[in-house]
Amino acid sequence: MSTFKYRILTRGSAVVEGKKTVRSKAELIAFLQKSGYVVLNLEEVKASRKSNFFSDRSIKKSTIFFTQELGVLLDSGIPLDRSLKILSEAQENNNFKEMILEILEGVKSGKSLAASLTTFPNIFSTVYVNMVLAGEESGVLPKVLKRLGTFMERVQRIRSEITSSLMYPVFLIFAGILSVAALILLVIPKFSTIFEEVGIALPLSTQLLINLSSIVTKFGWIAILFLVGMYLLYQRLRKQNNIQKSIDQKRLRIPILGNIFWRIDVSRFSRTLGTLLENGVPLLHSIDISKAVISNAYLAGIIEEIKPDIKAGKGLIIPLGPKKFFPGIAYHLLTVGEETGTLDEMLIRVSDTLDTDVEHRIKRLISLAEPVLILVMGCAIGAIVISMLSAIFSINEVSF
Repeated sequence: MSTFKYRILTRGSAVVEGKKTVRSKAELIAFLQKSGYVVLNLEEVKASRKSNFFSDRSIKKSTIFFTQELGVLLDSGIPLDRSLKILSEAQENNNFKEMILEILEGVKSGKSLAASLTTFPNIFSTVYVNMVLAGEESGVLPKVLKRLGTFMERVQRIRSEITSSLMYPVFLIFAGILSVAALILLVIPKFSTIFEEVGIALPLSTQLLINLSSIVTKFGWIAILFLVGMYLLYQRLRKQNNIQKSIDQKRLRIPILGNIFWRIDVSRFSRTLGTLLENGVPLLHSIDISKAVISNAYLAGIIEEIKPDIKAGKGLIIPLGPKKFFPGIAYHLLTVGEETGTLDEMLIRVSDTLDTDVEHRIKRLISLAEPVLILVMGCAIGAIVISMLSAIFSINEVSF
């Protein structure tokens, strides 16, 4: 997406300036000419990468409130264009205000709300747009927007809780690595010079540390290049579907973590699919959209494999049974839901249960990991300090 400043001549011979974000310059020219304007000047607005990052991040947070408030306004009987105008005037964030005005401009030009939202694919996901489209087609847009706002709020809360839970362990790991690196790269080389000048026989542990420091100092850049190369190779292999599936299948077998990864993806898929079905999106179309939110290629491949069975009328849950896609109790609940016609409701219940389970598992894991990390860091730093002190104390034994 690119932002362009334009100067146009209106039908009343007035010169008007404006700014619009579109996919291409040709798209903007076509839009302005179709609206009956004469394009006098058009230039792209360059923005720094940093400002784009923070503005997009701010807009994404505001999207939840926008969705909920738009649903309330429409439910109160206020027309869509007036509701958008009200929301734009109430916005303090200029970037978000500009975005709402562009959506309003699209609605006034005859587009549906869903079509107008597609102008901002980085803000409004495919799931969001399809739910809005289903609401417009079924005439229950206010209800859909309220549900969508609740859905987004729930996802945001879970993501924030997991992120905040992981901050302290990540800080411990970073601090530990930084401390050990500082000792090996800065402290030990200085002591090594002193020991060489004194000419004493060093303890084995001290000599090993000095050798390690020397190797890291001289050849550490090779290790960094190797790690970068391995990362780039991994990213390249990820583009090959079969290799990515194999890698992701092995990720699910990692003790403790693999189970958490599995439940997060299954919960995300279940909540998205349940919300789409609840708002009238057809099953096959809902599955295609929901599959895109699964980060694990192996699990996404399972969903793709059962699509022929769904088309053949076998339903969703029964074909998934042999694949072990859902946890045991979740599979039985969803089977009942499909039989009773309440699959959408059961999918959301399963997602809620899995989210709660994931939160508990992560909290337990973190509560165990924190003391282990502190112990490992203390042992590593303590071993280095003791090794250096033993060498310093041995200097006193040298006879001058």
